[in-house]
Amino acid sequence: MSLEKVVPLTGKEGHEYFIQFSLFNQEVLPATYNIDIIDLVITLVDDKRNGFNSASTLFQISACIKEYLEDNNVVLYCYCDNKHIDRNKNKAHLSPQQYRSKLFSKMFDKGDDKTYTNSLIVIGDPANQDHYIHLISKKSNQTIIDVIAADIKGFDNK
Repeated sequence: MSLEKVVPLTGKEGHEYFIQFSLFNQEVLPATYNIDIIDLVITLVDDKRNGFNSASTLFQISACIKEYLEDNNVVLYCYCDNKHIDRNKNKAHLSPQQYRSKLFSKMFDKGDDKTYTNSLIVIGDPANQDHYIHLISKKSNQTIIDVIAADIKGFDNK
């Protein structure tokens, strides 16, 4: 089965997404990782639609991610980008990256599933705002996630 996959998803509010799973180039990763690293990208297809998603859309996305992890023993790498995202007044002070990270954490952790782990890494970048990265996998891969997280944290500018 191929690790490369794109899943279309439409939320209750009509927002359309592509959830894309792409294999990292193994030649640029340390051999010690001994597990496939998959770049997870969640793309809003039509960003002209107004309004916020409900929790059910976030749970749909989470279910898609968990299904992929059920079928594949991999580590997902998800980078929260800095593209504009609508936020309510209470969250307006958060950067787009930080807000996406919080949404992602809520989306993933809300299911109270003890099978998977979602590790957040924050890389300080005073010039360009902090970078938020999530590593997601089965709990049985926590040791390798810790190794990958330590390598990524080596880029921290704080």
